Amino acid sequence: MLYTILLLIHVLAAIIGIGATFAFPVISNSAKNLPQLKHILVLVKKLELYPKIGGALLIITGLMMGFISPGYFKEIWFMGSIALYIIIEILIYGVIGSKMKKIVPVVMTSVGEKIPEEYQLVAKSTAPIHMVASLLAIVIIILMSVKPF
Repeated sequence: MLYTILLLIHVLAAIIGIGATFAFPVISNSAKNLPQLKHILVLVKKLELYPKIGGALLIITGLMMGFISPGYFKEIWFMGSIALYIIIEILIYGVIGSKMKKIVPVVMTSVGEKIPEEYQLVAKSTAPIHMVASLLAIVIIILMSVKPF
């Protein structure tokens, strides 16, 4: 029964946390001018809570399910999913997050209608990283669903 509850929380956390993360690049790239971009950055900042809570719940519930079923720690799909998740966290928070933390103040203090060139450069440089993180998330979902190894 505990395992089933953990599994339900785990799946909901994945939907809430990972779903929002998939949407961030799409939302951020939809700005056509500086006022829109500022509004989007404020919204994304508010929405960041979902991937943070979802991500924490994913790790906690995943490890708890692993401790309930210790054989999981010998399974490639389980350990691979944990490793890929750690890579995603490094990419999102370590690489993209650090770049965005530096550029957001530039955007928020900019005036006019034109999106700052500095932001466009950061957005262009982080797009492939977002793509890799999204693909890794898909691989994790496949590993967790199919359990091929």
